[in-house]
Amino acid sequence: MTWSSPAGRHHAVDATRGLALLGSAVATGLLWLGARQLGPGHRPVGGTDADRLVDGVLALLVDNRVLAVFALLLGHGLALRLARHDAETAAATQTATQTAAPAEAATSAAAPGAGGLVLRRAGLLVLVGAGHAVLLLDGDVLAVLGVVLVLAYPLVRSRTAVHVLVGLLVVPALLVHGVVDGLGGSVGLPDPPSDYLLSVVDRVGTWLLALVLLPFAQAGLVLAAVAGIRLARAGWLVDPAGHRRGLLLTGALGVGAGLAGAWPYAQVVAAGRTGDVAVSVGAGVLSSLTGPAAALGAVCLSVLALSALRGRGVGGLDGLALLGRRSLPVYLAHSAVLALVLAPWAGGAGNRWGSAAVAALGAGLWLLALLVATVAARRAGRTGGPDGPAGTDGPGGAQPTDRQGLARSSAT
Repeated sequence: MTWSSPAGRHHAVDATRGLALLGSAVATGLLWLGARQLGPGHRPVGGTDADRLVDGVLALLVDNRVLAVFALLLGHGLALRLARHDAETAAATQTATQTAAPAEAATSAAAPGAGGLVLRRAGLLVLVGAGHAVLLLDGDVLAVLGVVLVLAYPLVRSRTAVHVLVGLLVVPALLVHGVVDGLGGSVGLPDPPSDYLLSVVDRVGTWLLALVLLPFAQAGLVLAAVAGIRLARAGWLVDPAGHRRGLLLTGALGVGAGLAGAWPYAQVVAAGRTGDVAVSVGAGVLSSLTGPAAALGAVCLSVLALSALRGRGVGGLDGLALLGRRSLPVYLAHSAVLALVLAPWAGGAGNRWGSAAVAALGAGLWLLALLVATVAARRAGRTGGPDGPAGTDGPGGAQPTDRQGLARSSAT
């Protein structure tokens, strides 16, 4: 049985995305920590015991993981959307063929190409990400996900062998990414501009450089998107109750590998060691290599758990799902508030606070957004709005077609 939300969406998947926004809010806030000597994981050297503890926990659970979760869910949603597009096009063609001459049927059944749809959505992400990067934060992730969306599109209908090849090709990029994380900042960074207009000029240069390095630096996200495509083909996330054993096993293995792979890195980051380069680099590489597996495991367990809680009548999850459905404006709102409080050209608290305080601010903003989303979901539920609670626990209307389309369009 599937747990579906309005417009063919899936409540547990949306709720998982909403939960991932917590890690995103915290990680975004840490980007505003004031310029100082950086250690492994690009964390400031020194700080209080609370700061080091927070750095270690985030290195264990967030670094190289949260963005991979969004990429995985992006790949999953892309695969389901393209399957629906194929099914709708096939149905339109069949209807037109039955009611018109062949030449007229080809014209009347014409629909916007799937490639154009993907390019428009990816272009929107890149455009909004560019504005976000220039105006607020050069550590924007929206443009990154837009590029991942384009790269993942041809992989939706690819064979399993192609997916395996992509995984092998991504390994070198994960290694380099891990080396960079392990080294962190061996030298101090220059003070960021305290004038807003100068900061815009500074961010433009930084973001353009990041775009040049993006295909290699974030190649691991493509692997996470492929994992999402595989999950869509299997139908696990749209029917968690029917695939409980697979989700539980994959989740346990993925999370276990992720925790084991990130544990040395978390210790190095928490200690702020800069002397033993070999240890730091090795820990960073291990964390990077296990990032996609950790994201896969986390998504599997989250969807399984949230679906089970919903089935038992646990309340309060509709707000989490609504938060996930509104992830883009929520991410931008979080970033704007964090910038106003922490940026040197605004509140300037990032130059005074440590990791613990900044993480608490990010978590507080997420909780506030969750509260607002919960109230909105309850109001919509009372009025019958589109953002209200999901309907029945019956089979999702479009999802069997989605899975059949995926099975027909690819050899697994």
